Amino acid sequence: MRKINKITIAIFSTMLSGYVCASDVNQISSVAPLASAGLCDEFNVYPDWTRGDHAGTGDIMVNKNIAYSAVYWTQSVPGSDSSWTLHLNCDGSEPGTAAVLSLPNPMDPVRLEVAGWPNDFVVASPTSTAPPTITIATSATEDLADVNKLTAKFVSIIETATQAGRSSVIISSDVLDKATLDKGQSLGVIAVKEALLKAVDTTAASIDIDKINALSDDLKGWSQAHNLILTTLAPEASFGWSFSIGDFAFDTHSGRQSVWNAASSATADLLNTLDVYKAESLTKADFISFTKSTTTAALSTEQWHNALEYVKQVTDYIKTPAMLANIPTEQAANYFMGQTTRDQQIRKAAHSNIFAILFDKDSADLTSKIETYQSAKVPLYYVGEELEKGSLTRIEALNTELTNASDVMDNEAFLYETPQSQWVPSTVYKWNDFLDGLNAMHNIGVAGNKFWLLTDEADDATNIIYAKVAIAAFLAQSMQETIRYNACDENNWSEIKYGAPADYPMSASCGQLGQKYADYGVNPVSGLDYAYSCPRDNKMEVSALTHAKWYGAPAPVFAAPDAVLEEQGLLVNGHVGRWTNNGHCNAVPDKIDTSKQVWERDECKIYVGQKAGTFLWDGSSQESVEGCGWWGRGVIQTTGRQNFGTLNHYLGRSHVDPATIGQTIDGVTVEAPPVNPLYADLDFCSNPGLICSSEKNKEIKWIAGLFYWVTSVQAYSNEGGDYADWNYYNELKKYVSGGLQGTEFIDDVSGIVNRGCPDSTCSTGDVHNIKERQANFKLVLQKLGLNPQ
Repeated sequence: MRKINKITIAIFSTMLSGYVCASDVNQISSVAPLASAGLCDEFNVYPDWTRGDHAGTGDIMVNKNIAYSAVYWTQSVPGSDSSWTLHLNCDGSEPGTAAVLSLPNPMDPVRLEVAGWPNDFVVASPTSTAPPTITIATSATEDLADVNKLTAKFVSIIETATQAGRSSVIISSDVLDKATLDKGQSLGVIAVKEALLKAVDTTAASIDIDKINALSDDLKGWSQAHNLILTTLAPEASFGWSFSIGDFAFDTHSGRQSVWNAASSATADLLNTLDVYKAESLTKADFISFTKSTTTAALSTEQWHNALEYVKQVTDYIKTPAMLANIPTEQAANYFMGQTTRDQQIRKAAHSNIFAILFDKDSADLTSKIETYQSAKVPLYYVGEELEKGSLTRIEALNTELTNASDVMDNEAFLYETPQSQWVPSTVYKWNDFLDGLNAMHNIGVAGNKFWLLTDEADDATNIIYAKVAIAAFLAQSMQETIRYNACDENNWSEIKYGAPADYPMSASCGQLGQKYADYGVNPVSGLDYAYSCPRDNKMEVSALTHAKWYGAPAPVFAAPDAVLEEQGLLVNGHVGRWTNNGHCNAVPDKIDTSKQVWERDECKIYVGQKAGTFLWDGSSQESVEGCGWWGRGVIQTTGRQNFGTLNHYLGRSHVDPATIGQTIDGVTVEAPPVNPLYADLDFCSNPGLICSSEKNKEIKWIAGLFYWVTSVQAYSNEGGDYADWNYYNELKKYVSGGLQGTEFIDDVSGIVNRGCPDSTCSTGDVHNIKERQANFKLVLQKLGLNPQ
């Protein structure tokens, strides 16, 4: 993380509501939009117009810490349209990219691993079993100017640190809560070095004097002094600073950006300035703690959503896990633990980068719920052997062949078609990522289901052919469905001629060809969700990463709450609009501001390589995009709430109500999720975009398809139907024993994937692009050294 330039407070407005401090003192203040000192000092900050109510040609204004120059007379928001050009990023970051202090949209979730804590979510009361924690009450704001009191606190902290062992230490004070408003500038000089040197003399603590003298005598030095003490004297302990959940949570917020503006940005800015969570620091804190005062009213469900969004944004920014500590039982136990297991909000807390909740008091009801929770705990991350350390199969000759096929598969098989009708290597799908995913699904699998490659009944030579045919059959579908388009996310290809209300409506994210992806998960008879379906999420704000690339191609699809778009005045009668490929872009962007959702990005800066096109917010979609985050993703497009939910239950952080395990719902007996799921850190119901975005788990876009293959193709069954005798394993072996002749096997497999039956023609229609699927199958077999006929 780059260090942000010093930020000055401009004028006070509504970016930050008050904070409830650890001392239960409310801070009733607010902060205006921020501009960086130095680079942008001379410019007006929006909405402080340069000319009363508008800007004139050449005027420069700052919006969200980016300076824009007016091309001509304008009243539009700086940076929102072609009346503005980018001048510079005020924090010195690269122009065209996100400002350093901006709402994070991370590609991967924060790792929730903290020393001494398990790999599942901890819920505890004062008397329940949990890893030990110690709260250190450090100096209050009013004591920072008194060197004697400061010294006494350092002495106390040193004494506690030497006894901390492997505990988790929470540093509690009102200082950081209050300092959030101006990053501690009003605190002035703090005699950090003098006080800490005296404390070391008093206690004879072994702390490097040079490191103490390197500290600054201000808030930054004071906070880093605590980190130095704890990392030096309590090396086996984990520790973190405490913040209060402030009054902003009681306000109404349209969405994520509103919470960021109101609270998260100021906290993130402070922490970035203090460097107490700086990744490369040897004294970095391990977690951040948040608490809720008992002196303020209980938070409602909506208000807790605001609070957890705040926690997530701050922790995403500093890339550090969080704990909720000293949470009022009387106010919050029912929210987090629920009246029933179905109502629990533990998974939501984990999605907000929280690894534990520590309630302040015991109660019989809480104790009972904690005991119930122990039988179905929420996992946080996978613990086991690293997949890449193991061999793919027991046949080393096969492993070597597949490993050595990387170059030929990447450069001759995994190709996509450019707008110029050229075929070039995919930038999204790579052979080594595929092998990582295959390794996981073949050797570990899901709930006993694995990707089949070998049989004990055949010799190695035959098994090698079996494995290559199984791989080729899967890749033949993948190459047709997504690789040829270099797409992980579903493209917007809706047009009037296909039944859409307009060409390229923004509502393509909700479903194309008359489909409603959110409804894929609902029993059409009962109207109730299937057991594994992800819950609907109308607050989801998510944007696709991939898209079509032809001239003026539609933007990546997206989902956003009505309240967010309505606040910006973008809805017409509650409806979004469409994409038009008209309008040439004078400059083709080679980078974009990823802190913004697709719909928020500046004109002609919506995606890399954009040459034309723009959004038209004219209501022509005839619907909104609220709750529409379930479009297809991955190599064999996982689509709809039921498919994402099934994937999440077996591979990720399950959302299924533990009380339903073992019950038969709509003909499906609900199975327990794996105790140690492979991707416990990924919650595909809270963020389905992880299939495409994850950089730490690039194989997941493959695994989503491999999981589908295992459960729908390998396991295909049609008892009592026209295809009752069809069996994947038997058909594959028959194709091999027959000398790799003909197309019947690949046609049958293509039929299951594309039309739902093992045939080239099903009741739902003919297999789409069957010739291409046949050609893909043959190509992969050839590249893997076989000779199909």
